[in-house]
Amino acid sequence: MTIWRAWEESFCWLQTSVLPTTELCTMTHAKKFGFNSLGVACALLLCLFPSCHSDDQIVTEFRDDGAHLFNNIEVNPSNGIVYVGAVNKVYKLNPNLLTWNAVITGPFPDSIKCLQGECKYEKPLTDNFNKILLVDEDRDWLIVCGSIFQGVCEVKDLNNVSRIVRKQDSQFVAASNATASTVGFLSKGPYQQAVLVVGTTVATHVIDGRIDVSQYWGKIPAVSSRTLNDTASIFDFAVKSPPPSDKGTFVHFQRGGTRYELTYPIEYIYGFTDNDFNYLLTIQRQSLEVGTPYISKIVRFCQSDVEFNSFTEMQLNCGDYPLLQAASVGPLGKELAAKYSMSANAKVLLGVFAKSSSSHSGIPVSDAALCIFKIYDIDKTFNQSHQQCNEGYGSSISWISSLNCYKSVSDSLCKPDFAYLNGTVPISSSPTATFTDTFLTAVAVNSIHNDTVVFLGTRNGTIMKLNINSPTSAYVYDEVVVDAGSPVNSDLNFDPEQQHLYVMTEYKLSKLRVQSCYGHVTCSECLGARDAYCGWCFTDNNSRCSMQGECLAGDWVYYRNSYCAAIDRVEPQHLQVTQKKTLKIYVSNLPAVERAFICVFDVGLRHLETVAVKQEGGSVISCSTPDTDRLIATLVPSLEEEFYTTKLAVRVSGNDVDIVSTNFTFFDCSRYRSCYGCMENNFGCTWCTSTGRCTHNPDQYCEDRADNVHSASSVSVGQHRGSLDCPMIIQTSAEILVASGEYMQLLVGVRNLLPALMTSYDCQFNIDGIITETDAYLNESAETISCESALFQYSRKVDIVKAPFAVVWGIKKLPLDDKNPVDVTVYKCSEMAALCGGCLLLDPKYHCGWCDDGTCNTQKQCLSGPWFDSINGTICANPVITNFSPTSSPLEGETVITIEGSNLGISFDDISPYVTVAEQPCNCSAYRDLYVPASRIVCSTSRVRSITSGDIVVLVRGDSRYVATSTEIFSYVDPQLEGIYPTVGPQSGGTKLTIAGQYLDAGSSVKVFIISQPKDTAGSDSRVEKRQATAVEQSCSVVYQNSSHLICLTSEAKGTGSAIVQVKFDKAVKNLLGIPFEYKQDPYINSTASSLENGKGIGGIPSGGLKVYVQGYNLDIILSPKLRVILGNRDYKSDCVCLNSTLMVCDSPQFPAAAAVLGERPQALEYGFIMDNVFSLLNASSQQEALGKFTLYPDPVVHSFSEVGQIKKYKTDYLAISIDNQCEVCNQEDFFKVWIGQEPCNVSSVAATLINCIPPAVQPGRDTKEQYPDVTVVVGGVRKYVIGYLQYDTEDLLLPIWAIILIVTVGVLLILVIIIVVVKYCMNMSESEKEAKTMRQRFDWIEMQVAAECKDAFAELQTDVTFPSEDVSGFGILFHDYKNYALKVLFPNELNYAVLGDIEVEDETRRPVINKALSQFSQLIDNKTFLLLFVRTLESDKYFTMKDRNVFASYLMVALQGNMEYCTDILKTLLADLIEKSMQGNGNPKVLLRRTESVAEKMLPAWFTFLLYPLLKDHVGQPLYKLCVAIQQVIDLGPMDAITGEAKYSLSEEKLIRVQIDYKSITVNVLGLCQSSGKSVPVRVLDCDTISQVKAKALNTLFCWTPYSTRPHPQDFELEWRSGMHGRLTLQDVDRITEVDGEWKRLNMLRDYKVQDGAMLALVPKQSSLFNLSHSCTPNKYENSSLKPSPPHSPSSLSSSITTEQQSLLETGAKHWHLVKPTDSDVISEQPDRSGKLVREVYLNRLLYTKRALHSFVGDLFQVIFNYELDQNTGVLLPIKYMFDFLDDQALHHEIVDPEVVHTWKSNSLPLRFWVNLIKNPEFLFDVNKSNIIDSCLSVVAQNFMDSCSTSENKLTKDSPVSKLLYAKDIPQYKKLVTEYYSEIKKEAAVSDQDMNAMLAEESRVHVSEFNADVALMELYKYAEKYSEQILNALREDEFARKHKLPMKLEQVYNTMAEAEVVTVMNHRNSRY
Repeated sequence: MTIWRAWEESFCWLQTSVLPTTELCTMTHAKKFGFNSLGVACALLLCLFPSCHSDDQIVTEFRDDGAHLFNNIEVNPSNGIVYVGAVNKVYKLNPNLLTWNAVITGPFPDSIKCLQGECKYEKPLTDNFNKILLVDEDRDWLIVCGSIFQGVCEVKDLNNVSRIVRKQDSQFVAASNATASTVGFLSKGPYQQAVLVVGTTVATHVIDGRIDVSQYWGKIPAVSSRTLNDTASIFDFAVKSPPPSDKGTFVHFQRGGTRYELTYPIEYIYGFTDNDFNYLLTIQRQSLEVGTPYISKIVRFCQSDVEFNSFTEMQLNCGDYPLLQAASVGPLGKELAAKYSMSANAKVLLGVFAKSSSSHSGIPVSDAALCIFKIYDIDKTFNQSHQQCNEGYGSSISWISSLNCYKSVSDSLCKPDFAYLNGTVPISSSPTATFTDTFLTAVAVNSIHNDTVVFLGTRNGTIMKLNINSPTSAYVYDEVVVDAGSPVNSDLNFDPEQQHLYVMTEYKLSKLRVQSCYGHVTCSECLGARDAYCGWCFTDNNSRCSMQGECLAGDWVYYRNSYCAAIDRVEPQHLQVTQKKTLKIYVSNLPAVERAFICVFDVGLRHLETVAVKQEGGSVISCSTPDTDRLIATLVPSLEEEFYTTKLAVRVSGNDVDIVSTNFTFFDCSRYRSCYGCMENNFGCTWCTSTGRCTHNPDQYCEDRADNVHSASSVSVGQHRGSLDCPMIIQTSAEILVASGEYMQLLVGVRNLLPALMTSYDCQFNIDGIITETDAYLNESAETISCESALFQYSRKVDIVKAPFAVVWGIKKLPLDDKNPVDVTVYKCSEMAALCGGCLLLDPKYHCGWCDDGTCNTQKQCLSGPWFDSINGTICANPVITNFSPTSSPLEGETVITIEGSNLGISFDDISPYVTVAEQPCNCSAYRDLYVPASRIVCSTSRVRSITSGDIVVLVRGDSRYVATSTEIFSYVDPQLEGIYPTVGPQSGGTKLTIAGQYLDAGSSVKVFIISQPKDTAGSDSRVEKRQATAVEQSCSVVYQNSSHLICLTSEAKGTGSAIVQVKFDKAVKNLLGIPFEYKQDPYINSTASSLENGKGIGGIPSGGLKVYVQGYNLDIILSPKLRVILGNRDYKSDCVCLNSTLMVCDSPQFPAAAAVLGERPQALEYGFIMDNVFSLLNASSQQEALGKFTLYPDPVVHSFSEVGQIKKYKTDYLAISIDNQCEVCNQEDFFKVWIGQEPCNVSSVAATLINCIPPAVQPGRDTKEQYPDVTVVVGGVRKYVIGYLQYDTEDLLLPIWAIILIVTVGVLLILVIIIVVVKYCMNMSESEKEAKTMRQRFDWIEMQVAAECKDAFAELQTDVTFPSEDVSGFGILFHDYKNYALKVLFPNELNYAVLGDIEVEDETRRPVINKALSQFSQLIDNKTFLLLFVRTLESDKYFTMKDRNVFASYLMVALQGNMEYCTDILKTLLADLIEKSMQGNGNPKVLLRRTESVAEKMLPAWFTFLLYPLLKDHVGQPLYKLCVAIQQVIDLGPMDAITGEAKYSLSEEKLIRVQIDYKSITVNVLGLCQSSGKSVPVRVLDCDTISQVKAKALNTLFCWTPYSTRPHPQDFELEWRSGMHGRLTLQDVDRITEVDGEWKRLNMLRDYKVQDGAMLALVPKQSSLFNLSHSCTPNKYENSSLKPSPPHSPSSLSSSITTEQQSLLETGAKHWHLVKPTDSDVISEQPDRSGKLVREVYLNRLLYTKRALHSFVGDLFQVIFNYELDQNTGVLLPIKYMFDFLDDQALHHEIVDPEVVHTWKSNSLPLRFWVNLIKNPEFLFDVNKSNIIDSCLSVVAQNFMDSCSTSENKLTKDSPVSKLLYAKDIPQYKKLVTEYYSEIKKEAAVSDQDMNAMLAEESRVHVSEFNADVALMELYKYAEKYSEQILNALREDEFARKHKLPMKLEQVYNTMAEAEVVTVMNHRNSRY
């Protein structure tokens, strides 16, 4: 146990050691519990325990998974051990709330009717609620009292709560139920003995169906003092007089012979002892009379009183808050104690009180108050009451005695002559603090630094902290949510050091710090919190908010007597963002520190630091603002704003805590776009009128300074100052209206125009996105401007369009200021109103009227017929009634009808007297307010005598020409009531009453009432009058209505009995006579059971279906009763059926599997019944304990038959089915149903593991296709189990003749089969021996082949490695020019490049239109806002595919190549957006730029493509070209299969030929194309080469200096073998000597023709070849040819070695092979000389051979690419350095400190996106041919290049890919090379924007004419057109785009392009450029 204590304490210490030393788990604590080195070590094992909480104030928490309700808490003041008393459990916890010990205290069998021990009554398991929990340090006791066994107590060992020290079963101390209060505390008793003082509320119980108290209650007094002497009489009364006297240290609830325990409850709240007195605080009624208000009282009696004669009650008042909720005794701080005229730390009584819900109720409400009572004043008032009693004034406590005081000379308080005094003078105090809507449940107090701090607990689980200023003033300075929604227990306990508070809620115990210092990061926050525990500790290293004891090396500032340092002002107070200045910061209360100060500017998430200097005097600090470049780069996201406010803080160098801080503003005048905005700020900006620009430096940026306007705070001198001097427009009218389609001339007022400067004016109108511009003239007065007449028109179908208006001047079209923007309202009358009535009701300001053509228009636009408006009193023709409701009325009338239609007058007087219904007048006057002109009339019908019907007619103004008649008929009817169902219902209401009858939907208001029929009253003169006078009318809410039925819900009735159903149809009243409705007493439920026989408790399973039998009375008056079971927070319901008035049957509900998660034991759930509005049964189980709980069991499991095939043979009378049934109530006969096939199996018995049923006598039919019927078990009617099949086992019968014959025949056949099998077996054995011999021979051959291959490979590696030649100077490097290089990179899959062509149109006259549109679109592309929105909108569309992104980015780069500065700006912005997006998500930032998923990621390699071409051509191209040539040379050293492309020498495992090939190298002499010269060229070939391979090698030798695109190709030539003058033989791949094997033909090789070394071969052009037709010879070196390009070859063709004839053969289905003959399965061929494959790994050494041969070439390439000095010397470092710096800045901006992230970004941007692409595709840079095998080898090189740029560790194993293992030892060297390359670039000086822009400008100038940018623009326009709607929406939503009219400009492009139908036809160029 000691070790475990050390472990726990060590763990807590380690967890909290980061906090100050005054925290909970200090070394002092550790020493108390044996803390040693072993504990420290073991503490590491406990780091996974969730004991120490990480919240700022909640240090740790304790819960019990068993969910025991916590009752009481005690803290041992000497060692901090915590004890918790809970329901059925007592815990011992260490100070950090780790469990040391716990003991079970319940539940135990108990009955209130008997004592502990034997009992004749049933003793159910009863929970034990902890009532008293006290620590007795003197005896090392823990006193525990519970609610069971009549409230007995026991003494437990303080060190081991499992050990009981003393127990007394015969002394009843505590209340014996859960809710009755019990208060106990330790004190001194008579004769200085230790006693337990207890106050106990009477515990009531349900005994024999009535509420009563236990028969043993007489042994439990209301208040008692019980001995704790270590004797057998422990817990007995401290003093008890001998009989017959009934006196002692106790007080009973009894006066004379009358008991008051049931009628006068007293609730005990708190108790304490002080000096020689004991005190108890209670809530009770003011007197014994029922109905008197509840009040709070305090009881006092002397400790030495042996008969409690000093027992005195006094009323305790706290203002208007009568009900005490909790109390505590504690000390006051010095300042507050002085105001109470008390000494410091003097104790007072604090209580929290609540208001009462009513004047006679003891139920508190959520309005609370805190009151403070001086103990001295309490005692003084008690003493005064005793003095008054001695003088004869006063009386005794009413529930103890009924005597009055009498005069006495005794002045003893502890032995008074008059006992049980009821004090008359209340003890009162004014509330110190009040709280609205707050329910206080706990209080504790402490004093610190002369302050008084009070902790208050609330019902919602919150702790509030108060600082009390005075007796009537306090403030809440902090709140901590401990356990939301759970009340705080009244026991609040401090730890021994008073640094923590233990707070207990219902199921959680929390340990809180008393202070929250660590949550405050600044001095102002710390002192501003006004936390008495906290102050600011100034130190050089780490200034912080802390308690005074923790500030050991600094100045501690307390909120009462000190102030924080503060900034008084900063000069200047704001600054232009492009300027850098030194600031002066004036600081008051600046602390003295030794280190230097710094200034920190917080800009977003960045902190920019500058050096600060403290000037003489100590109160001024000067520091400069950050460098403008850094500042502007940091403010990039906010550059669209006019100013940006940062936090300016002063700190000590090396300290992250602000000493002082304030806001400082950086502004940018150039961001203000209007003169008014430029003037209306305090930044001192100037408006340059001549340029329309706001600036902070007019001398530099303004052209004409005399016309400038200066702001009021500007230091510049000028005659124009302030916003009132701005040239501006003044709106001359409140609203400018013009109808669409009309012209209007506009006149606006102007001010401050400058005629000398402003020489010309124009007016601009933006009408629905279309800009209209007209000339404008300044009038002579220079106060107004006239705009020429303009047509205002729009096409959209909307009523009103606002047309913004502006006046611009000069060539630059600069707008005049418009402080209140002038808008022209353009409207369409036809859209504002479609009907005449609505038209005439329009506002007269629109001048709309009705045209005779049936439209609403202005008079100007009414082209034909008359025009009417509302002014001339026009009536609209053709009034129409479209509908009305209701459609019928009772004869009595007054039905409110709503008539709807059109043209129904334009004023109420037009229709008021002219509405008739069925020829009867309809009164409209009462509904004038409901009239809607022209469209709605409301009126009420008149009374009629008989049933009638007719039309509704409206005469507008009484004019018969304007009549509206309804198309439907309105009827007057007489509703009839015919019956009701049901005829009975509960008194609480809720019955769904259905009324049958006729015309029940008549009228506009139908109400149902149930009129009670009271009994006749004797003596009444008129029985009817008497009944009417006393009848009670109950409403019935209508929920459904049609002509034949009404359904309503009854309301609660005041009594039972019969009632008349009455229905009111408007004014018509109808009573249903002869069929009364009867209110009956609400149903009551006596019992529930799962069976009528055994009466077991109810329950169910998740599948439902169990029967629940409910007994009671009046059950059948409910139509649709339901059973309701509560699981979690949800109700689960099922239907019930009433069998009669006393019996109801319900099915248990179903529960979803997710909700019904059951453990080892079933769940006990609350349940009830839904029976209309009888809410008393809704939670029946919780209100009636006798009903028990609903037990939810797991579903029974039915096991399948265990027999083979699940087929069970049925032999006996019963079928036994195995089950797993934990459900104790699942034994109902019909709960389990068993079906055999289509017939039932009668269930006879059900047990926990078995179901027995009786199957049918005859085997039933089958439900399935199986041979036997299936057995299905249905559980609860829902869950089905198919457990197998049943086979009836019948008796043996004699076989018929046919069966015997069949058996004999089968036997004979079986014998024959056996003989045949034996013979066949013998034959197979012989064959198997032959096959085994062949296999052994085969394996021997394989073994020899493997040995030979391994030996050859080893010898080859050691002796024959042939290194390729590095000299390419003999034929040069075949570079593409810049144009072709760029196109191949940008458009890798295209043959004809669009950007080299032109745009052709069908009609040349339309070309100017297209050019104009493209020019407009180009201007938009050059607008950064537009282009960024364009790209972002496309990328956000899910249909913008990856291919679209690549194509779009390529065309965008082509379009922007002429402006690379702008292109670079766009690229950086998009990359910054991409990085920002990746940082906002939860993804890994390292994957950025790895995949091409955005336009920016595609643009980046294109950007490098444009800028790094010089580096490629001058440096990197040579080693890359050498590598490609070297790979080809190494491959040519060995055989290569012409069909599969596999070769002996390769870097790729996939392209490695895996057979042994016998071959030899020979040299042939090939005659050149100009054979007349007689010169031959030696060509090295292999004798295993095909004829096509020989031709290819010969051509490569002859034309090695010629670009591949212009070379001839092998299929253009025949190969002849020449010998002598006339000997010629044409060699072909396939001819008559070709080897044929079935469908397979092997291609001919040189050795098939017996060609020897030195043979003469000739290439002869074919007659049909293009080469032959264009061939001419000119001698040069070997032979030079002037060649024209041959047709291009498909890169996907089978092999370059296959001729045209071979290709045709292959296409016709012929099968050819060269070195390796493919097989249908991967098995070893029987012909080892041709296709004998070995294990593939045998040939891997060939990879190593190839790698060694190419090692130097790969290394040279890597060295050149990552050569920093080369980049620096050649000048190509500029773009690389620029882009890498950009990535570094982005990482810094996003506070990324991991260097691997930035390294990965750089690798993904340049090496992986640019270099890898070129390594894998050298044909982009060179005019060469890349075969499949070269491609696979380069892929291996590229993969290792990528691995070299990675930061991740390559952990390789034998199972790793071969390509990675091949370069495993080289990768670390290459990685080091990459890292050094990046490091050197970072060290290089930053590239200035000027240098970079100069390079970009030169790039644009040199290559501006390479491509047709118009074609690229056209391709971009196609995307703009495809996504036009999305792009326009994005532009319209962007404020900047709207301001610069970008949506309108894009629409203009669409409109211009629509004028010409463009057909883009690309100029077909030759594929060779």
